[in-house]
Amino acid sequence: MLTAFADRARPVLLVVLLVALATSITAIQIVGALLMLATLVRLRAPAARRRFQAPLAAPVLAFAAVSFASAALAREPWDALDATLPVVWLALFWAALDAFEDAAHVRRALGVFFAAIAVASVYALAQAWACTTSVPLPDWVGAALKVRLAHCRVTLPFRAKGFFSIYMTLGGSLTIALALLLARLAAGGRRAWRALPPTLLALIALGLTLVRGAWLGLAAAIGLLLVLSRRLALVLPIAGALVVALVADSPFQARLFSTLDPTESTARERLYFWRAGARMVREAPLFGLGPGAVRRDYPAYKDPEAARPRTSHLHNNLVQIAAERGLLGLAAWLWIWLAFYRRAAGIYRGLPRGRGEERALVAGSLAAVTGFLVMGLFEYNFGDAEVIDLLLVVMALPFVVARDAASRARAPART
Repeated sequence: MLTAFADRARPVLLVVLLVALATSITAIQIVGALLMLATLVRLRAPAARRRFQAPLAAPVLAFAAVSFASAALAREPWDALDATLPVVWLALFWAALDAFEDAAHVRRALGVFFAAIAVASVYALAQAWACTTSVPLPDWVGAALKVRLAHCRVTLPFRAKGFFSIYMTLGGSLTIALALLLARLAAGGRRAWRALPPTLLALIALGLTLVRGAWLGLAAAIGLLLVLSRRLALVLPIAGALVVALVADSPFQARLFSTLDPTESTARERLYFWRAGARMVREAPLFGLGPGAVRRDYPAYKDPEAARPRTSHLHNNLVQIAAERGLLGLAAWLWIWLAFYRRAAGIYRGLPRGRGEERALVAGSLAAVTGFLVMGLFEYNFGDAEVIDLLLVVMALPFVVARDAASRARAPART
């Protein structure tokens, strides 16, 4: 009875999780934990165990093993162990794969997710308007929009954060969502137009975050989609952004042009962070200083020219993981992505051109991972729970498509 209940609950929990991934970290943690628990309960049934798949298990388990070994060898092992426990959430990838019934279920679930992204984008636009308008607004408006009007109206430029606590999380989530949306538009078809409204809203909201790493991530995602789909119209979002930047005097323009300035303050500070990370790697090259060490030990490795006395992350996934989990941890982490690209690209090549919607799901997943990894060259987004949890669900899509295709191929043989 409990197994049957868990089996019925998983698809519902997955859809609720997709809504939460656009709106609330608390809901993500609760619903994600329930989904993984329901998956474990369901696996009590022999039929469920036969259906269950765990792609990428070798690199994921290798990364987890190195992470726990690094924690055990750290100067503060209990603190490091506490910082290592979130690695368990990588299992969300397998739980999502198991919960998606088939490609049609994926499309329905993504429809709900895109609606949630549209709502989150409108919410971000409302934040930007409230914080930049001169119209007097009552305090309850600021409370409803999760901004302090007295503060955000004098702290310019305002950076939209949506329902999240910081603009970088919104930027990362929107980049992943836009990769899926643009892949859907590139695929064409009768229902592709439904992706256009949330795409336009998400593009505007992404611009309002002023997160340059997310913009570069989206550009990389679009580049991959261009290669896969050969739809030149995909360059329109980038072309439109460049036109706005060149014509309109705005914070967006200043932020975009500052990307090309190596003397810009945040660019210099990132270099100082990376130098500190290199010092950490030299001290403990194999297993690193232990998960969570950057937050605790950064002052001892800080570059003398750095302005910030402390930090919890080094603004680069590669540097952060090498510093905390060593070169072995970095190798295992890179193995995850290389294995994903190899498997997902093989699935994409194996799909006939007539399966446009399925190809769009796989291409969108590949583009989302690409955007995430490019963003991770400028921030530690692997440590951003909302972003990585969304990515883990999106990474499951190619394997759902492959399982669905294999099931269709077996169907005639059974008949």
